[in-house]
Order: sequence, then structure tokens, then C-alpha cells
Amino acid sequence: MPGTGERMAVNVHSVRENRRAIRNVGLLTALFLISLWGFFVYWAVSHRQETIATAENSLSQMTHAVEQYVRNVVKMAEVFQATAERWLDENDVTDPSTDPGLVSLIEDYRQRTSGLIDIRMITANGDLYYFPGDPTRPVDNVADREYFRAAMQAAPGVSHIGIPVVSRVSGKWRLPITMRMARPHHGLLVINASIDLSEMIGTFDSERPKPNGSISFWREDGTLLVRAPHAESAVGKPISEKQLLWRAAGGEFSGSLRVEDTPIDGIERLVSYKRLKGYPLVVLVTAALNDTLEPWRRQVIMVSIALFFVTIWGALFSGQLIEALRKLGENTQELERLATEDSLTGLFNRRYLMQTGAHEVARMRRYGSPMALMLLDVDNFKEINDTWGHPVGDRVLLGLARVMNAIVRDQDTVGRLGGEEFAIMLPETDAEGAVVIAERMRAAVQAAEMTVTEEGGAVRITVSIGVTTLAPENDSFDAALVRADKALYRAKESGRNCVVNG
Repeated sequence: MPGTGERMAVNVHSVRENRRAIRNVGLLTALFLISLWGFFVYWAVSHRQETIATAENSLSQMTHAVEQYVRNVVKMAEVFQATAERWLDENDVTDPSTDPGLVSLIEDYRQRTSGLIDIRMITANGDLYYFPGDPTRPVDNVADREYFRAAMQAAPGVSHIGIPVVSRVSGKWRLPITMRMARPHHGLLVINASIDLSEMIGTFDSERPKPNGSISFWREDGTLLVRAPHAESAVGKPISEKQLLWRAAGGEFSGSLRVEDTPIDGIERLVSYKRLKGYPLVVLVTAALNDTLEPWRRQVIMVSIALFFVTIWGALFSGQLIEALRKLGENTQELERLATEDSLTGLFNRRYLMQTGAHEVARMRRYGSPMALMLLDVDNFKEINDTWGHPVGDRVLLGLARVMNAIVRDQDTVGRLGGEEFAIMLPETDAEGAVVIAERMRAAVQAAEMTVTEEGGAVRITVSIGVTTLAPENDSFDAALVRADKALYRAKESGRNCVVNG
């Protein structure tokens, strides 16, 4: 429909601004939520790394303490062995197993270690004697035990850390540390410093990371000696070369690593290890990765739930804000429409015509292009109102608006000045072109049959048109209106239903 482009142009700025505001709200909300979730992911990843690093540091400190504890126990066992051998060298007694001096010395060892270390002696054929005991009867024969055979093969004075065994006398797990003396003493050749593993395991168990962490020490060849929690099926059994964690870590004396499948239970663990200098032993302290990350996991879940609700709230708030902006845009467009549109005909109103006319004159002056103005008035409109009534008159004006819109071009502007008087601005149009358009419009109105009643009643009308052109040099829209109005007046005086160019 001609004139629609101008009508759309009225609201184009506000529409664009409204759409830009809606788009900005959506983008800002999306950016805010993406940034929030991005920061959350960054925090979760970095906090996870910090949690693991803190756990590794704690494991390293605990490993150092355990290494000192194991070193002290082994060192005490060696000191007890050396002291017992020296006592035997210095005291030629008939029956060491009942001699008060040696028994007192060994009892002192037991008390100093709260029963952790006990001293036994073994003959060359493997008979084991306790102190104090029956000098005529050994309590057991341990010739089949690994620790005895190793001691017999080792050089005198060298302690051997044996494989843990279940005592055939007490039924308890014991860790034997054996040493062959330089010479036999009344048949006794090997000193066995037997360590009560239940005491050691209890100590380790109270200190290990809960619930699935472990503390253990191994021989360098991969034989498990002690572990808390106790792993009876694995104690004393060697693991494969591939499972030697301290070798996988490069053979350093201490270090930390993460193992997906640990030898004993297959749990993914953080492992801290330390080799004992001077002893073929390695201490391991581990923490299950799931246990380590459990506090982190709870924090991540709590924060993610909070972020989820923030996201939902942000989306809802953004949606409500966008809807409010949309309605505001619609209301603004409606207000602008009401401010620029004639309520009866839908054409532009006088206010808009005056504003647009001033802009068009300024554009004409800038580019030096021609411009014309038409004023159109319905002939004998008062008689129509008096004869048919004002509702019919309104329908006549509506019909006239449709005819005018059908004639004018897209760049033309049609508006109602008031009553039955209309103005048409014709940019890029000289006097000759304006008269042609005016004549075409006059003829179209005269030929049109306008339905004015619901029953199909119709009337025909004619119009008078005054035309003027604007001079680019010093003309104004108000002056053009005056000239067009005078031309319209002359058209009326000339008998109506005609076009006059003024």
C-alpha cells in the first residue's frame, strides 16, 4: 500500500532501539551465565588440583613420620641383637636361656618397646628358645623358615629382615629380624628380634588416611611386610616388577605418584613413598583418590546446585525483562502510531504532516530536488453529513483514504489535515508531474463507488485539489501550504471536481 513505507519509517527507530535492548538483555544474560559457569568450571578444576596437591603434601609428611618410626624399630632390633651378642661374648654362662643377667636384659628390651620387640635365640639346627624358657626343650623348630635360612647364609653380624610369619606358638603375626652371631654360645647361633605386627599394624591403622587409605612397608624386592589395614593374603608375597611403584617413579629415595590400579586392592590411589637409606625397605602411605576428592565433590555439587538455581532465576528474570521490553516496545509503537496517525482514516495526522514537511523541505534544499504539495477537499461534504449522517460521512472519508493510497507512490506521504481536507507530499516531483498525479486521483475518486451502509448502500463523491511546487532556494512548507490552500480555494470557486495549480 502506498504510504506504508512512511508509516513504517515513523516507528523504525524505536523498533530498532527496542530490538537492540531485547538483544542486549539476552546477550548480557547469556554472557553472565556463561561467565558464571566458566568461572565455576575453572574453580572446580583448580580446586580439585589444589585438593590433590594438599593431600599429596600431607601424605609426604606422614610418609616421613612412618619412615622414621620404621627406621627406629629396625634400628632398635639391631641394637638389641648387637647388645645380646656382646653380653654373650662377655659372659660365659652355662645356660643362657635361664641366666638371670641375660633374661633381665631381654626383659628390659620388652619393656622398653612395650612388647613390640622380643628377643629369641635359635640353634644351628633351627631350635627356637624363648627367654626365660626351658633349657632342655625348644619351643619350636624353625629350620624351614625363610628368615632362619637367610640368616644362616648371611655373614655374621648382618641383620636380615625376613618375611612375616604366623607364630606356631602364639598364633600372632610376627616380623623376624635375624642375625647370625660370629660364634655359637652353648649351641645358640642366631638371634631373632621378633616384632609383634599386631602392635605395629594398630599404630599404622590409627594414623592412616580414612576410610580407604593405607600405610605399609615393603622390602625393595616387592615383598609386602606390614600393611594397615592388614592384608593377610598379600603379606609375605612378592609383587611383579611392573607393580614396584618406587621403581616406576624412577627409583628416587622418595616421591609421590598417582596409581590407577594399586597392587593390593586395585583402588586408584595417591601414593607417597620413601626408601630407607641403609635398609632394603620402602615405606608407602596412600590415600584413595575418591576419599581425597569427596569433600571437593560435595562442594562442587553444592555450588553447582546453587548455580543451577541462579541460572534458572537469571533465565526467568531475563525472560520477564525481555517480555517487559517487548510490551514496552509495542506500547511505544502504539503511542507513536497514535501520535502520528489519524484515528479515523489511518492516514498520517496534521502533526506528522507538519514535521515531515519541514524535513522534506530541508532535504529538497540539500539535494536541489523538486517537490510538490497537494491539498484535497471533498466537495459538498457537509451535505453528505446532513443527508446521511456523520457515520456515513466517516465511511466516505475511509473510502477516500483507500483511493488516495491506491494512487500515490511509495515515497509520497498522505495525511489528513482535518475534517474533509487532506494533504499529499510528493517528493522528487515537479509541477507537471504533480498535476498528472492530481488529475489521476481526482478521476479515481469520481469513478469510485463508496459503500457507506451495511446493506450495501453506496455514494459517489468528487474532490477539489490545489497543487503547488516548492522552490529549493528559499521556500518553506508553511508557505507551500498557503499557496496550495489558495489553489484549492480557486478549484472550489471554479465549480469543484477539478485541479488547480498554484
